[in-house]
This record gives sequence, structure tokens and C-alpha cells, in this order.
Amino acid sequence: MSEQFIIDKGSLSIIETLQGAGHTTYLVGGAVRDFLLNIEPKDYDISTTATPEEVKKLFGRSARIIGRRFKIVHIYKSRNVYEISTFRRMPTEEERKGRFDDEGLMVWRDNEWGTPEEDAFRRDFTANALFMDPLDNNKIIDYCGGTDDIENGIVRSLGEPSVRFEEDPVRMLRALKLVGQYGFKLEDAVAKAITQLSDKICLVSQRRLYEEILKITYKPYSASTFQACHEALLLKYLLPEMDALLSGPDAQQFLDLIGNRDEKISQGSSLSRAYSLAVLCYRYVEQSLNPDSNFGDGWETFDGIDLKVREAVEDFLQPYHVTRLVSARVRDVLLLQRRFKIMKGRNKTRRHPEFHYAWLLFNTLADSLDWPKVVTVPWENDDTLINKRPKSFKKRGSNR
Repeated sequence: MSEQFIIDKGSLSIIETLQGAGHTTYLVGGAVRDFLLNIEPKDYDISTTATPEEVKKLFGRSARIIGRRFKIVHIYKSRNVYEISTFRRMPTEEERKGRFDDEGLMVWRDNEWGTPEEDAFRRDFTANALFMDPLDNNKIIDYCGGTDDIENGIVRSLGEPSVRFEEDPVRMLRALKLVGQYGFKLEDAVAKAITQLSDKICLVSQRRLYEEILKITYKPYSASTFQACHEALLLKYLLPEMDALLSGPDAQQFLDLIGNRDEKISQGSSLSRAYSLAVLCYRYVEQSLNPDSNFGDGWETFDGIDLKVREAVEDFLQPYHVTRLVSARVRDVLLLQRRFKIMKGRNKTRRHPEFHYAWLLFNTLADSLDWPKVVTVPWENDDTLINKRPKSFKKRGSNR
């Protein structure tokens, strides 16, 4: 494990408090995996033998219990939010049942407390089931061979993959995130189970899946993740219109556009939902407005274009319900693209509330499609291009 990374002080403080109160407490999951891969963790998840109520009692007003399906605690420290979970065990078939006429296959609730070892074996993959005690010389606790699988780049299920995916179909998406982010390879049984059970993802609530898709767009490896989902036959159930694009002649240019966005995010560009979703929607909207276009040709304006673009955005994101605010923002980011090309009304364009995100999209298109520099020069070195987002709490949680 790399010695160059200093563990987040807030996480250390929380672990010290919980261990000091007699509760076994470790860093868990993604942070441990990243340390073993010599990657500086972005998120620090903590698991403990303390129940959510005991954690709340220890940390008082800085702690908040959230969730019913999976009850956890958020602790607020120095504008960061830390996610604290209690060690759980695998629920029984009876405990899995959570709705009328349910057969006990899917896990609808998961609040049965257990030991660290029980918790490790109820997790999805070996690479996500490691613990680390930063107060004991960064000791790694490995109950299931996750260390070797991380070293070898293997996504291996804890338990029979088909059973684990039936319990929670989102695990299929998490497996493909490991492929997209780290270049891991699916173990044969995992790959086969995803192909056979990909339609089961439709059993998951649309709200939960939409949140998972947004999580992908907030990371700088979304292109490789969406490509992995497409190859595993999962994307056609997650985002059917996107899957169709990746099956068509524009697939490589589409992936290049998303990959360029990933690169900008890795360099510190905005994580705005309006920008990220506009990148995904761009080609579909372009084809809706200009059916015979090549990628990047754009479109001519016409009466009623606002409604047409908004409908296209919502169609692309089916089957998910997108709020009117989000679809309106994505629409505006897309509609501003034509203004950048015609070079008219520049002052009005700069005053638009979505100008910054529209400019990011335009720049992403220009870089991906090798537009001549003269196209972007008139808009560069402008103070209004600086992202002046309001300060907010930054979550130090995981992609559970």
C-alpha cells in the first residue's frame, strides 16, 4: 500500500471517537481499495459496531440518521459529510420480504446488525469488502480474498453471482463501474450472470437508478463505464436511447465527447448536472432537430424550438422522470450552442444564467470534433466563464 497518502483528518477523528467509546470501527470499501491501488481516495466510508442511534448519541447535533431501507448516519465536519454505517449481516429470506407478494429474492431492507466478518460477506464484490484500521498502522482486514483480486484486477462476486444480483440488481451496475473506473475484468461467472439477468435492473426503482446514473456522470470515467454497460447488455435497460447511439455509426464520436468531458472533470471542471446531462443528450437532440446532420453540425432555430428541445431531452432520459427545472436547464445549455457559432448577441449570451455550462459544452464539442481554434477564441479569457458556484457541503461518502 502506498505511504504517500494522508488519511482524511475528519475520518480519523470519527474513528478515534467511536473506538474510544468501545466500538470496533474501520475504514471500509472504496477507500481501502483505492489505497491498495495507490490512488488517493476521494471518499471515506466508515463502518462500526455502533448502531445508528449510538452514533447519533456520541456525535450529537453534528450527526443525522438517514434512510429507512438502509439506515446510516451522516456526520457533518468542516463542510464535509461522512457516511457511517453499522456492520450488517446477510438478511434471511423472511427478512428480505418487503412488499406484498414478494418472494424474498430482492433485499428491500438491510438493517440486521452483524459482525465485521458477516458484514464483509454480505457485500457485493471481494474488492469492496476490505476493512482498514488507520489507528493500528493501517492494518488491512481481509476475510474474503479481496486483496488478491484487487492486485489481479478481478471483479469477483461474494457468493453465487446470479443469486446476489437477484437480491439487488444494482450490483450488476456496480460491477461494471469497477470495470469502467479501474479497468478490472469481470470474473466469468459474473459476466455470464449480468448478461442473463440484465433485464432485472428494471425491478429497481426509477429514482434509485437515476441517482446511480447521475453518480456515473459525476465521475471522470463515465465514458468507459457506459461503454462497459453497453457491452454487457445492461445499458439498453438503463438508458435505451443512449444504448442505441452506442450501437450506431456515431458511437465512437459519442464516446469521444463523453471522454473529453471526463478529462475536463478530472482537471477540475464543473460537476454541474446541467452540463453533464447536456453532454449525454447532445447528439440525440441534434438528430431530433436536424435528422440528416453529421455529429456537431448543430441545427437551425425555428418557432417552438424550446419545447422541441425539452421534449428531446426528456425522451433521451426515459424511463426516468426528470424535474422541469433540470430539463429546462439542460435545454438552455443546448440552445445556447448556436449562439456561440453565429457570434451574435454576445453580451446577452454572457448574461444568461447557464452561460458557463453552455460554454463548457461548446468547448467539449470543439475539442472532441477538432473544430478550428478560431471558433472558440472570441469567447475565451472572459471573466464570466469562471464558475462562481455557491459553497456547499461536500459529501465524503461512497458509491454504495
